[in-house]
Amino acid sequence: MVIRSVRPGHAPNCSSAGSVVGLALVSVVVASALLNTWAERFGRFTRDGSPAPPKLRRDREGSVARWPDPPALLGLDAAATAAALAMGAEVVGTGVSAPNEVHVAVTAQCPVRCDGCYLDAGPDRAHADLEALEADLVRLAAMGVFEVALGGGEAPERADRVAAVARSLGLTPNLTTSGFGVTAARAARMAALYGQVNVSLDGLDGYVATRGWDGRKLAVTAIDRLVAAGVRVGVNTVLGRAVLPELEGFAGVLAEHGVREWQWLRYKPAGRATEDYLRRRAEPADLDRLWPRLLAIEAATGLTMRIDCAMVPFLAPHLSDPSVLARFGVVGCTGGETLLARTATGAWAPCSFAGAGAPGEPAAIWADDPMLEAWRGRAARPPEPCASCPVQSVCRGGCRIVAGHLTGDPLAPDPECPRVRG
Repeated sequence: MVIRSVRPGHAPNCSSAGSVVGLALVSVVVASALLNTWAERFGRFTRDGSPAPPKLRRDREGSVARWPDPPALLGLDAAATAAALAMGAEVVGTGVSAPNEVHVAVTAQCPVRCDGCYLDAGPDRAHADLEALEADLVRLAAMGVFEVALGGGEAPERADRVAAVARSLGLTPNLTTSGFGVTAARAARMAALYGQVNVSLDGLDGYVATRGWDGRKLAVTAIDRLVAAGVRVGVNTVLGRAVLPELEGFAGVLAEHGVREWQWLRYKPAGRATEDYLRRRAEPADLDRLWPRLLAIEAATGLTMRIDCAMVPFLAPHLSDPSVLARFGVVGCTGGETLLARTATGAWAPCSFAGAGAPGEPAAIWADDPMLEAWRGRAARPPEPCASCPVQSVCRGGCRIVAGHLTGDPLAPDPECPRVRG
C-alpha cells in the first residue's frame, strides 16, 4: 500500500505547483521520512476511520485523494485506494481524467490598473456571468475536481458568492486578492468560506516599481485582518527584478504578520506584462541563484515556501534527485494535465496566463480541446534539448507563456531555462 505523492496545503494561486517542502527536498532521506509521516496518518485512517473519510477520484494508477486535515492531495496506488474505499472514502467524478484544480476569474474588473497585470484588468472591464459560472461549478464538481482558485480582477462580494456555491458542491474554494474590500467583518465571513486566501504583495521596497501604484498598506492590512479572523493566509510575490534584493528582509515581515505560506511567482509576459517584459522581469541568471535563498528563508522564518510551476526550471538543477520534487507535487507546467483555467468570459484554457481559449462544457473541453491536447502532447513528447534533459519529467519544459512570447511558439523549450541557455 503506497502513497505515490503528497501535495501539502491548498492551491489558491493562478499558477500553483504545490508546496516546496523546503529543506526536506535537499535530502532524499528526509523527504522519505516526511512521506512516511503521511503514510502513517493514512494508515491510522484505514485502521480507525479518523480523520473524516477523504474524497477521491480514480486515476490510471489508483486514485487522487483530498486529505482533510492537514490539507493535502495524496496520490494513492491501487491497494491504498482499496483501503480508503473500505473505510468510507467517497468517490467523486465519473472517469479517470479530470483536473485536480481549476483557476477561475470571477471578474476582469479591478479598481486599479497594475503595471504587468496578466489579465489586463481595470475599472472598465467586465464581470463574469455568475449564473453561467455557477453552472460550470456544478459540472466541475461532477467531473471530480477538488479545488477552485478564485481570482480576477477584484470583486470581493462576487468571489464570496462563488466560493459559497463551490463549498456547497464539495469543492474547496481558495482566493487570491490584492486586499480590496477585506474588512474585519468580511474576513470573519471568509474564514468559513475559503481553504486559503493568498494576498498579492509584490515586495515592500519594490512594490511601486513592480505595480505602478502603492498598495502595500492595503495588502498588509488585509493580511492582519485575515490572520486575526483565523483564515489560513499565504502571500504571492511576483519576482520582478525590483523585488529580488529585499527577499530576506521581506520574509521576516511576513512571518511577523502571521503569514503561513509564501509563494514566489515568475514574471510572465501576458496581458500588460507583455509591455517592457525584458526590463521588468528578473534576469534568468538571478533566478538560477534563488534556491539557496529560498531554503535559508524557510529555515530562518518557518514560512512554508512555495513556487509556481514556471519557477521549476531554475530550481530542479540544484537537486541531486529531481524526482523528489514530484513526490511533493512540485512540478512544472501541468496545464491540461491536472490544471484547467476559466476566463472571465467563460472560455477555457490550460492555465490562467494562456489567454482566452475555447468556450463550452468543461468535460468536453478537458477531453478534446486542441490547445489542451497540444500542451499534453508537448509534455509527453518534448523536443530537444528537453527530451534528453534529466529533469524533463519534473520541469516539463518550462513555461509555455514565456516560450510563446520570446520564440513565437508556446511549445518550444523555455528560452530562459538554465539548461536551454547553456
